[in-house]
Amino acid sequence: MDIKLLEENTAILRKKEGKWIDKRLVLLTAAQFAARQQPINIEAFRTLSANIKKSGSMFSPLRTIHFPMAGLLMLQDGSEEERIAELHRKYHILRSAGFRSSPYTYIAAFLMGPSVQPERIKEMYHTMKKHHVLLTSNEDYPAAAMMASRPESIQELAGASERYYHFFHKHGFWRGNDLQFLANILVANGLFQESTADAVLQMKRKLEQSGIKVKSMHYPALGMMALSGRAETCAPAVHELKKSPALKWNKDMAVILAAVFVSQEMIQSSAGLTAAVQAMIQSQQAVIAASTAGAIAASSISGE
Repeated sequence: MDIKLLEENTAILRKKEGKWIDKRLVLLTAAQFAARQQPINIEAFRTLSANIKKSGSMFSPLRTIHFPMAGLLMLQDGSEEERIAELHRKYHILRSAGFRSSPYTYIAAFLMGPSVQPERIKEMYHTMKKHHVLLTSNEDYPAAAMMASRPESIQELAGASERYYHFFHKHGFWRGNDLQFLANILVANGLFQESTADAVLQMKRKLEQSGIKVKSMHYPALGMMALSGRAETCAPAVHELKKSPALKWNKDMAVILAAVFVSQEMIQSSAGLTAAVQAMIQSQQAVIAASTAGAIAASSISGE
């Protein structure tokens, strides 16, 4: 984990782009690049960010998340024009299928697999909503897009998510959006497995035993850490991040950033990982970062 590169990327973004951007988004974007051992090309980033913003209408929700979306799109292949055009194409496909206009719809479009039909994502979302009618909202569009990429039936996927949700609540996790998000992230890795659920519990215990307070906002990150298979490195990573001046006023972000770093380290150190597994891990990194961005954007719009 390159803390120095994280700090350098954060400083560059704050100086050039981050004056009016929530510091949590700056940290997430800086970490995405640092985890891949990449310094940010700030001029390329600024250009892409501006072009993403311009590509939407005056009232497009994309204008509220152009900053984190630039970070996500920069890490993809293809020309800038192709990446932006593909994002809009998938967004309009989702809108045509009945999804509401929101920052989360763009995030779902980013995560939408090339062969996944929008009707399947919509069915996934509505099945989730049947289980949690008050809890499920457009915030869950990205998770629905990610889960719908799985080969299992919609009912199997939704059922597995429910099993994880109730398992963790039984073991002391708070009910709510963060717990549902954790359950959905685990299902994106496959149907319910007690060994996976136990790994998440053990991850939470390891962090707490090392003096780290785990909040509900950290639940999705716990899932990423457990799936990374690098549990022994997570608590030290969180402590190291907390010491960084880049997180001076945002120490709660240390757990989330550590999840991004350890999962990326797994990809880089495991030559035997299939392309599908790598794509799954990177999708989970993206959905944590992008959904955090969407939540921040949504709260700023509502004035919270």
